[in-house]
Parts: sequence; structure tokens; C-alpha cells
Amino acid sequence: MPLRVQVSANDCVRALLIVILSIPVLAPVAIAGDDSSPAYGADLRAGLFASEREGRDGERQNDSRAEARLRVWLQNGFADDWWFRTRLAGRTSTAGNDFGLVFDRYRASPTGTSAGEVHVDEFYLGRGVAGSDHQWRLGRFQTAMNLPVVAGKSLDRNDSSNVGIGWTDGFHWQARIGDAWQSHLIGQFNHRLGAGNTVRPPLDFSHSGSRLGGYFALEATDHPGPLVMRVFSVNWIPDALAVEGRESERRKDYVTATVKTAAAWPVGEHGTRLLVAGELGRAFNRPSSEVLSLPEGQSVSGNAYQLSANLFDIRPGHHLGAVYGRAGAGWLTSNDYRNNDELFEIRYQRRFRPDLSVEIRYRWRRELERRIGAGRLQVDEDVYARITWRIR
Repeated sequence: MPLRVQVSANDCVRALLIVILSIPVLAPVAIAGDDSSPAYGADLRAGLFASEREGRDGERQNDSRAEARLRVWLQNGFADDWWFRTRLAGRTSTAGNDFGLVFDRYRASPTGTSAGEVHVDEFYLGRGVAGSDHQWRLGRFQTAMNLPVVAGKSLDRNDSSNVGIGWTDGFHWQARIGDAWQSHLIGQFNHRLGAGNTVRPPLDFSHSGSRLGGYFALEATDHPGPLVMRVFSVNWIPDALAVEGRESERRKDYVTATVKTAAAWPVGEHGTRLLVAGELGRAFNRPSSEVLSLPEGQSVSGNAYQLSANLFDIRPGHHLGAVYGRAGAGWLTSNDYRNNDELFEIRYQRRFRPDLSVEIRYRWRRELERRIGAGRLQVDEDVYARITWRIR
């Protein structure tokens, strides 16, 4: 049965009001941003979202809402390429809000914050400019290692996708290696009750040995032929995988590795580009099938992959992309892919200016393996239309 989009007139009006009421906040920022020290700015993302779920019992549920995220930042430079940056991020929804300024080091759920919450999602000291041999960040900051596609997805690091709010607490050291490569070393501090980015059960930080994790990536900065991306990464979360469930004291390290690549070719004579990208991941330790409510004795997959084809500048500023991906039940750290799920998405983007764009998305998701006691696989479909406005 096709997805039924049921967005109410009230949702449309509320989304419009969110944009209008934000203009007095953003307009002064645009003017003041001309002063480079200190600098401050903002970004606003608002949209209409509709979804339908066919549950494991065969029942259908529909939902529609308007949502928006506003982020306002301040940055001040010091001598010798040092700077400090902080940012407030808040999300609101017509489906209901629990308004408040929250200073927790972890999010309300393993996959996100609650609507109405305002968080400090950046608060760090940095050194080094783009292109320098070494760059440092220490504190709370954003990390993302996405494929360069219209949908912008990742199997491992993507702290704040869509209208979500997320962060990394720790340090990030970026260093040049010769003329063609650079390395990323991230040390992430975790709270005993959770983290600032996506960690799906049964990852658990109740054991003291899990409070510091590491991420290493080797990224090419110069590419032969049509290649535009080559990245190899390893993510390590020690003593955090509750292989027999959180009630058990048994823990293992959770270690994943990914390889990302992308290539682009010109199409025609009017600036159109075809970009094809892919990512492959492997989780080396996985929980037992019983912990994930899968049939007893069944092997839990730790494999994940995504493939994407995109046309950029079909006409100037018009982009279209499609992506298909799968994440096994043992793949637990992606913000864009649920574990035990496959996904197909097609997205259109109209970029009016570098700071203003509109996107329309259709997404289909289905479980890979049927859970214990379930009559069928769960299937989700959703669509959205959203606008993104950046003030720098």
C-alpha cells in the first residue's frame, strides 16, 4: 500500500510561524557576522514530515508533524591560530515539546534528544586553520564523516543529521601525512548513562572501562583520476558491548572498521556531474541473538554497506540522489542506519545559494530479520520537505 501523506493545515501554519518568528533572531546575526572578531551566526532548518509504519503485528500507524531546529553560535579568535567556539541548539515539534535548557553529557535516548530541549552542542578550544599541518579541538564539538552525496549519510560518524542534535565530547587531532593524506584521531568521553552521539543497545557505558573511546581515520586529500573520496576508519569503544544483555556483567570491546570511496565524472557540456559512492563496514564483536530478540542460535551479522548514485547540477543548483544500504543487527553506531535494517532513499535538493536550500525526500526502510514473536517484518515509509538557511 502506498504511503499516505497526511499533513494538517495546522502543521503547515506552525512551520511557517517558526520560520517567521526566527527572522528577528537571525537578521541581526547576518549583519553582525561581518565583524570577524568575535564572529557569530546561526542556522535554521524547518520542515514538514509525514510517516507510515506497518508494524510487526500488521497494524498501520500514521504520523505527521512540523519540526524545526535553530542553532546559534559564537566564535572568538586568539593569538597563534587559537580560537574558542560555542553553540546553542534547540529543536521544536508540533507533536509536543518538553521545553528546557539541558546540560546533560548524554542524550535523552540512545538515538537523539527530546523535542523542546536546548543543548550546548559545541563548546571547545581549537587551534589551526584548514590546510595547516596540525589542527586541534578540545571540548564538545561536531564530527561527521559522510559520503559526499545528496543524502549525506555515514555508517559511523554523523553527530547531527536532519533536525537532530548531537555532539562529541573529547578531543580531535587532525594531522597532514605527506602531500596526499591526513589523519583524524578522536578521543571520545562517554557518560555512564550514555553519549552525545548514536549508540544503540546493547552498547552500555555503566562499566568504568567504557568511558573513553577512540576513532581513527585516514583520509586522502589528493586523488587520482575521477576519485573524490578515499577514507579508512576504525572505531573503538572499550568494555561497552553487553554481549549477554545489560543485566549481565560480561562486556566486550566494540570495534568497527569502514572503507569509504567516491568518484565523479562530467556528464554533458553544461556542468552536470555523475557521482557514485559507496561505504563498507564490519563490526568485529556482536551481541548474542537473544539480546536483540532474534531467534536463538542465529548468527548476528556485523556487516553494513551503502551505495549511492547522484546527479549534481542537472540544472544549476538542482541535485538528485538515490542511496541503498543495509546494516546488520550487530551494527550499532550509525546515526543514519538502524541496525537490522535496509534502506532505500531518493532525495532532491534545490540549492538557491550556498546558504539556502530546499530538500524533498522519500525513504523506505524494512527490517532484515524477523524478531522473536513478530508476525512480520516492520516496514517504515516517510517523506519530508524542508528548508535550510545558514547565516555565517
